[in-house]
Amino acid sequence: MRAWTPAILLSFVAGGCGLFEELQSVEDASAGADTAGSESTASSDDGDSGSETAGAACEIVTDDLCEDQDTLQTCNPETGELTVYACGELCGTNINFTCLLAASNGQHGCWCVEPGIDAMPCTELEACLQQCVGTPGEACSDQCFSRATAGTIRTYGALVHCANAECAPLCQSMPEACSGCIQGTIAQGTGDCAVPRSLCDADVIEEPW
Repeated sequence: MRAWTPAILLSFVAGGCGLFEELQSVEDASAGADTAGSESTASSDDGDSGSETAGAACEIVTDDLCEDQDTLQTCNPETGELTVYACGELCGTNINFTCLLAASNGQHGCWCVEPGIDAMPCTELEACLQQCVGTPGEACSDQCFSRATAGTIRTYGALVHCANAECAPLCQSMPEACSGCIQGTIAQGTGDCAVPRSLCDADVIEEPW
């Protein structure tokens, strides 16, 4: 189960597209109505869990970002308020998978999931989510997360976050190249993402005798 807190309304959330489908077509995403009850994102008009930052009006292109895998700094385009959220608090009883680029206008979001108890390693979780591209709703990706433990989910989430952070400058200047950069960085572990890529690859589940 994915849980987003309300406010930034995303077409890929409302339409139930998978994460990797959005990464492939982030330049085509647009704001839409939040019709998926278990999903939404956080922004400054949902101030229950965030701390507002005083100062001049924020700008999405420069101020909206993921400070790390668990910290969302988001700019409300209507009020110009900048709010910082702890993704773990937003997720409630679920866990934060990652913080990532979530809309073509540059806004970011926390992705909360419900982990399972099965021992599916990181690379299998990655492959499972890739197979969900193009499937309607969240059932496919939810099924993938339900087969992985919280530790594995967090390991892969660190890689996804790193790729989003690594590609952020390119995504701002060349939106059409954004999805390719993110997917390539996830797959190859280039730059600062070499460590999370290697940790995912080394995540091997030992079969009990």
